[in-house]
Order: sequence, then structure tokens, then C-alpha cells
Amino acid sequence: MQTKQPYFTARRLAAFGVMSALVFVSSWMQIPIGEVTRIHLGNGFCALTGLLFGPAIGGLASGVGSMLFDFTNPLYIAESWITFILKFFIGFLAGAISHYRAAEEGFSKAKDILGAAVGAVAYVLLYLGKTLVIKLYLEHQALGAVQAQLVTKAIASGINAAAAVVVSVLLAAALRPALSRAGLFGSLTGPRPGEA
Repeated sequence: MQTKQPYFTARRLAAFGVMSALVFVSSWMQIPIGEVTRIHLGNGFCALTGLLFGPAIGGLASGVGSMLFDFTNPLYIAESWITFILKFFIGFLAGAISHYRAAEEGFSKAKDILGAAVGAVAYVLLYLGKTLVIKLYLEHQALGAVQAQLVTKAIASGINAAAAVVVSVLLAAALRPALSRAGLFGSLTGPRPGEA
């Protein structure tokens, strides 16, 4: 009888920790746009985490790293749990699409681009939807003010999304061979231990 091992082995936990830290640090690489929004590299590392390590580690590390970044700024702390949920989707979707049938077909640049793009666009739509709900319905701001904020945030988020796709796809292509040579890639991205 084969015992079922947990999904989060020591190696997977280590990958989760390292990628959470990279998401956190890369979120500091930013250009603020007033007090409304910013352009940053955090989303690129969220997508990279999914491309390298699949949807589970990708989603969780994206959410945790981004949420920890929110803890460093009093303006963001109250919405840190929302950030966890929204950023989770970048890494999760990028990983789910990139790793779909990868065991049989291998990885492809087309699936990496599609996964990173779907994750980034999903985040932009969720982020703009969250902004609309909070500003218009919870804070009761004037429609014109909310529209102006949405336009600014949409532009910055579009730039972040494009940068996320470029950064994550290029880094994934560069890092996969190194992780494979180190004997880490298959052990971190393969099936759950004990599964065929």
C-alpha cells in the first residue's frame, strides 16, 4: 500500500517561499502615478511563478507576496485580503494554461504567452471591477471622479499587464533549463507525490 504524500513537499514549500519573496520585492520596483496607481514589475513575477511552478504554487505565491507588499503601506493594508485574491489569479491562470498537458506535450512559448496574458488581463478586469465597486458604491464618489480614476488605473494596469507578459515569458524561457539542470524543475512541477 502506497502512502499518499502531501502536495507541499519541502522543495515545493521552498519554491513557494522564494517566489513569494520575489513577488514582494518586485512589487517595490515601481513608478508611482500620483496617489491613484503605479507601474511596477510585481505582476510579471506573479505570472512567472505560475509559468515555472504551476497553478497551485503560482497562485499562492502571487497572492502571498502581493499581500505582504500591501502590509508595508497603510493605504493598502485594509484591502490586502482582496489583493491576495486578485493576484492569486495571475499566477494560477498563467500556471494552469502553461502547464496544461505539459507532461505529454512539453512546454511551449505559445502557451506561456497565452497563460501570462490571460492571467494579466483577468487581473486587470478584476482590479478595475473592484475599484468601481469600492469607489462608486462603498465610498459614494461622484461618477466623473470614479471614471477619471478608472481611466488612469486602466492605462497603468495595461502597461503592467504588457510588462508582465514580456518579463514572465522571457524569464521562464531562461530559467526552465537551469532548473532542469539542477534537478529541480520536474520535482516541483510534476504530479503530486504518489500519483502516476
